[in-house]
Amino acid sequence: MKKTIIGTLALMIALSVGIAFAGNDSPDAKKVFSLNIIGVPGDKTADMDNSNGHRIFVPLDGTAKIELIEGFDFAVLDPNGTGGNAAQLQLPNPGLDPYLIGHKGTADTLSDYSVYVRPLGKPGGWATITTCAELLDSTFAGLLPGNFIRALNRAGAFGGYASIEAVGQEITLRDKGPSKFQNVTAELLTIVFKVEVDTDGDLTTVEETVYVRVPIFDPILEGEYWEYDNNGLKLLQVRFYDNQTDVSANDSVYLQ
Repeated sequence: MKKTIIGTLALMIALSVGIAFAGNDSPDAKKVFSLNIIGVPGDKTADMDNSNGHRIFVPLDGTAKIELIEGFDFAVLDPNGTGGNAAQLQLPNPGLDPYLIGHKGTADTLSDYSVYVRPLGKPGGWATITTCAELLDSTFAGLLPGNFIRALNRAGAFGGYASIEAVGQEITLRDKGPSKFQNVTAELLTIVFKVEVDTDGDLTTVEETVYVRVPIFDPILEGEYWEYDNNGLKLLQVRFYDNQTDVSANDSVYLQ
């Protein structure tokens, strides 16, 4: 059973319900894992076996791949995302269901854990983080109101489709002064697909454009990863907390 219903703060500001926040806007909940994503000016070549499992290195300027591996616990499996290498981060399944935005029905939209980020380090840098994956089922497990024609998502930098949601400059820009956490659960644990469908069945005419939100590690997807496009951000602090986020709170932007 889901224990606590809360709102989400992501690209848009939504109401938070049933949980308190600290002065840096981190939730008053149990922290289950901390991760530092560190931008470095050159490739990492030294042995990083002793990186204590809480750091991932990415280029200070450029795009890195952080592969997402399903597991029972949180862990950095490979910290090196520089020099064309793919870093690897293990995460538990967030316990979400895929659903057609605007028609979620009985789909579970409350995540088992939440993801918060804040930029640190020298002011001026920022990064964009986009969740990407291969799409295995063009019917989206029967969620579409018609026949799949095409997904309008851009291609991910390392293959698959990129979500039309992302953690962008408005969240990751390192300004002067104290930095606060923001909830990015929806952006980092789900992919939103913008899909053209043919509702009359002739497979030639687009009658409708719909949006589908699919969680990472769902059978509809494979090869999930974060595309980390860095623009001088030296440190992004990522925290995973034992509180729930309603990822559907982000959906209103697609229903206008």
